[in-house]
Amino acid sequence: MLTPGWLNWRRFKTPPSHMIRALGYRRYRCRWLVVALVLASLALPSASASGSRPHCAPGQSLRACATGLSASVSGANQCQSTASSPAPPPQAQTSAGRLASLIEDVPCPDTGRISYDTSDDHGDSMAVLDSFPDPAGGYLGVYHTAFGAQLGAKTLEFRISLAHSADLIHWTRIAVLDPLGASMPTVGAIPGAPGYLLAYEKRLSSGRNIVRLRYYRTLSDLLAGRFAAQRDLPRCFSPFNNGTPTILSVRWNGAITRSVIELGFHYESAIKGRPGPDREATGTLRDFRAWSPRMDASTDAALDRAGLWGSHGDWRAFSFDGASWRIYEAQTSFNDFGTWRVLLDSSGQMDPLTLNTASGAVSSSIGNPVAQAEPAPDGQGQVLVVTMFLFAAYTPGQSGELVYYQPI
Repeated sequence: MLTPGWLNWRRFKTPPSHMIRALGYRRYRCRWLVVALVLASLALPSASASGSRPHCAPGQSLRACATGLSASVSGANQCQSTASSPAPPPQAQTSAGRLASLIEDVPCPDTGRISYDTSDDHGDSMAVLDSFPDPAGGYLGVYHTAFGAQLGAKTLEFRISLAHSADLIHWTRIAVLDPLGASMPTVGAIPGAPGYLLAYEKRLSSGRNIVRLRYYRTLSDLLAGRFAAQRDLPRCFSPFNNGTPTILSVRWNGAITRSVIELGFHYESAIKGRPGPDREATGTLRDFRAWSPRMDASTDAALDRAGLWGSHGDWRAFSFDGASWRIYEAQTSFNDFGTWRVLLDSSGQMDPLTLNTASGAVSSSIGNPVAQAEPAPDGQGQVLVVTMFLFAAYTPGQSGELVYYQPI
């Protein structure tokens, strides 16, 4: 996403209010579709009066929207109970379909598995939360917080913090890892070693952003905020900014100075000497010294084919059902914060995701997606943990960091 992730502070643009895309006039070819729309329209006045009017998501097909609205009317799309696991619909039995269902079918508040506008025990917002299991029990998570001024002001700052949670929903801050000009963090345990690697977006004194890496020798060092080594990766492919890193792999080889670290990130393109849409890239850092970046033209092309010609930003790689997956954010229109979308990449096939509840779509613009399998809070099996940032939630008070998990 446009650096530093969920707002483009270099241009100091304030996100627009949400827009609901009109369905428009078209010829209905299936009788069930007409019936579904009639049922949905009959329910809209009462739903609107109660403040829970169903919504169609931007880019959602007419058929999918009608199905969701009619389900809301009939009560078929009610929230799962806390004890039950979400069951994929009959047409979603493949790994891709099951994964999409787990992400799209947002649990309701009474399950205890979801948090809107998530904040820590200090009341600080927890944007771009990236969680991982705490070896001592529970979970740890890194996140960034905006502070210092009202949204959109030039003096707004960002800091990165570390917090602990027993249930993935309630978080207690442990340490501030970088107090100024730091955003978009991700952290990973180093395979075969007791250390951790933190990657994030750092604003330099020049006002430009780069990707910064920090190495922590042990978990205790991470909890205390004591890093043993730090490396700022030089900008590449862009005279402006790099950012939104993701850690793809780490080969340790006995020491940080003999390691091989694979990263993903975005770079801000240039159009006639001015900042243009963000584009994707990957790179290899050898021995914590030699940096070799590469443009990811194939991913940019796939996102373009999906109709997302704006910025291509934050993304994460994760494992599910024994396979590797990626989840991306991208815009349909450059520099328009009302057009952020989230997509699931399965072997180069970009499938758009729509977050839905019993009342319809959750938000008209969504970004900064993170999905990963982790141990369940009750110790029974695993859950898929999903975090995203809602730029324009349909329900008042729900914009901000969305956190939820699904039993798998």
